[in-house]
Amino acid sequence: MKRRSRYGIPRARTAAWALLASVLLALPAAGISADLPQMIRFSGPGIAGSLRLAGDMVDLASLMEAFGLRSSMDLMGDRMDIVGEGGSCRLLMDSPLILSRGLFTVLSGPVRSMGGNLALPLDFLTKGLPTLTGRDARFDPGASSLALGEKGSASFKGSDPDDLVRYASFIRRDQYVPEEKLREEPKGLSVVVLDPGHGGRSIGAQGSTGTLEKDLVLSVSEKLKRELEEGLGVKVVLTRTADYYVGLKERTAIANNNRADLFISIHANATFRREIEGFETYYLNFRSSDKEAGRYAEMENRALGVKGGADEEALLEAILWDMAQTSFLAQSSELASMVQDRLVKNVRGSDRGVRQAPLAVLMGARMPAALVEIGFISNPEQEVRLNRESYQAQIARSLYEAIEDYHRGLLRGEIKRGTD
Repeated sequence: MKRRSRYGIPRARTAAWALLASVLLALPAAGISADLPQMIRFSGPGIAGSLRLAGDMVDLASLMEAFGLRSSMDLMGDRMDIVGEGGSCRLLMDSPLILSRGLFTVLSGPVRSMGGNLALPLDFLTKGLPTLTGRDARFDPGASSLALGEKGSASFKGSDPDDLVRYASFIRRDQYVPEEKLREEPKGLSVVVLDPGHGGRSIGAQGSTGTLEKDLVLSVSEKLKRELEEGLGVKVVLTRTADYYVGLKERTAIANNNRADLFISIHANATFRREIEGFETYYLNFRSSDKEAGRYAEMENRALGVKGGADEEALLEAILWDMAQTSFLAQSSELASMVQDRLVKNVRGSDRGVRQAPLAVLMGARMPAALVEIGFISNPEQEVRLNRESYQAQIARSLYEAIEDYHRGLLRGEIKRGTD
């Protein structure tokens, strides 16, 4: 069993954070005096005390003790939930994001580990603490004092998920990149994970002649795997290799555990309007790009066991947190566009475009990710074509060329790898 610190963070990871923090703290911080006080005094109706500082940050343990907060850390040591009398919020390690009640706000810097303890930027006192205590907070840096209001005088003041894209370049897991890493030569793809949709009890869409989506997409995925291994020499992992069920979390966990550079989920579409055919490619976003994309996401998520209604808040949190955690919006968009372009150029079928939608199957993947619909098996003509080996080979070849385009874009430095 891995040894963990008092916050449940794996010791190895804690040591790495501490080393990183020591380097960062040795650097001069803009606008911050070297003679910082060691404590911040706080007071308000029925409450008073002091908080310890860690350099130019506030010590989380001190905050929790002073205000009676509770916390829990996930098993990966990535996310921390903090609960107080007034409410709760979620923090992400190495990220400046705070999430609460379906909204988010951004701190001046990331959460850091300081010798086994966690420290937060000082603006957490006015951006995050009020939602935990229910008290308004005003911080005076000159006097090193924090004035608190009455209970119930404050709530979380966050932004709508639509604004997340504006912050995407700032909200990164590894905001501070070592100098030697910046000087590294651009690298291409090493590992690609292909996700044949559905499987086992989840059959997916079904054509009028009995074609099952789960069988079709597995066949195309196997062909694409061979193409990638032979053509690019990359390691390719399938989330399933036969007709069995794989859960949503397991699919992205396979990609994460293999440290994949790309995650591509392959599906086939269906609709009551039998005349509709063609290709469409999606990448993750909370806001659907159009009503049709929204309906598609709802249908696809329901087929994969994700309900709407009461679960919508949890779905929002999962998507928003995932986007902030990985910060791969630009790369996922680029990948989706390359996939769509190659399919339309090489394979007979209509161009239904690149779309954004809250697709549960893409959540949790810590790399650029896209979902491609390779055709409509509800369209009689396209169903016939999809059952042909030659047509499947065309699709696999087009997907290979799209991935090759992405690979070469990485090597030329035209596509940034994003956060490792």
